[in-house]
Amino acid sequence: MGDASQHSHFELSPDHSFMMWNVGGALLSDAGKPFIIPLVGLLVGGIMMQVPSVSTVGKLVLYFGAQSFMNIYMGWVMRTSVTVPAGTELDNGTVLEVNLTGCPAGFALTAMQQVISFIVFCLFFAAAYFTPYRYTPKKLNSTFEVFAVIIFGCVFALNIALNNFSLGYISIAVNLIIRSCLPLSTFVSQQSLALLGLYQLQPCRPKEITLMCIGVLCAAIFTMARLLGSQGSKGDENSGASMLLGVFMCMASLLCGSLNLALAGVLGETKLNVFDTVAYMAIPATLFLLPIALYVQKPVPGAWPQVFGRSTMSDFEILQGVWALNKRTMMWLVLSGVFSFVYNIIQFSIVHTLSPSATAFGGNFNKAALIFLTLLLPFLRVHELPGPPYIQVIWAAVIVNIAAFSYYSYLQIQAKLEAQEKSAKLMDEDDETTENSSDEDSSE
Repeated sequence: MGDASQHSHFELSPDHSFMMWNVGGALLSDAGKPFIIPLVGLLVGGIMMQVPSVSTVGKLVLYFGAQSFMNIYMGWVMRTSVTVPAGTELDNGTVLEVNLTGCPAGFALTAMQQVISFIVFCLFFAAAYFTPYRYTPKKLNSTFEVFAVIIFGCVFALNIALNNFSLGYISIAVNLIIRSCLPLSTFVSQQSLALLGLYQLQPCRPKEITLMCIGVLCAAIFTMARLLGSQGSKGDENSGASMLLGVFMCMASLLCGSLNLALAGVLGETKLNVFDTVAYMAIPATLFLLPIALYVQKPVPGAWPQVFGRSTMSDFEILQGVWALNKRTMMWLVLSGVFSFVYNIIQFSIVHTLSPSATAFGGNFNKAALIFLTLLLPFLRVHELPGPPYIQVIWAAVIVNIAAFSYYSYLQIQAKLEAQEKSAKLMDEDDETTENSSDEDSSE
């Protein structure tokens, strides 16, 4: 693999990478264009947050920028960044006909992100230790809390790892529309646990359940149309099989996300901020993911079988290969850990300064906006969109899916507001009754 390594390391065009010394050239390159919108969102949101009258809107804009940046960056690292350019001569004498792209090592990458986040936390902890800003992680006071944190850490890490895995095989749009089905999968998880006596039975509102089912059905139609339209795509004869694997992994990630939310109710809420989470969960999560990254073999997409002469590889073997071929790609992987840590801080700060309703609206809006942008803007796509009739089906499915889940979110917000008003009214009535009782006692 020495020749391939030399060619890829010394002849990799700067156009394939968006982070170059020339910032203007980087943003205008094909790889950099997808990041313009998130960076503008971060800049505009940061400025708006300094103006009190629009600070709340500014937080939502910043949240959109941060979430979009992480989604696009992880999709770029896992699937579209050029690891070895087309035209490189391989060890066996053949010439690579298409670019070798991404680094489909989701479990190893997630473990690496956990370790890097822990290192960044340790540096922050050490730097602030002898200052007024010294930070002390929340103390875990019982074996139950330790158990809860470990369980949360492992399920959360598996959720992120499976999502990263899927991004190596499917586009951002497919990933996001599948993950938009989280409300229904969470509802099913909660009701299943309730049947076992482990969770409080949730109210079954026909309108909300119908909307969730419509949204999930549209997501399935979108995914099927995208799958059928991608059959036989150029440069990847097994593109359909690769995408199907990515879809299953994304669905597994969705189930882990639902389980994580359900476990919060079963195990009790151990309130940890982002620093506590990194301090306590990073090491257990890494140890949980390491055996999977080291030993589990999986099919590799695109030109990977041609370059390595193998159709299946473990995440660790993929990282070894990437290190030999292009150390710059490894730098992007390491950088993703720093970005992940910063994103978690931004997300935690925004979520805890906005109401739950505003946060839910922001998350749903971000998914919808990024799906639309992916379909509208060519530089956000992994492959060209399929032709008729698939493209019409995709657009119809996206619009109905977003409308259904948006209306569902609206009903959820309205139900919470009504519950709060009812609770406040009952409190007022109790206060009034107490005052009347006091007046009667005084008159006697």
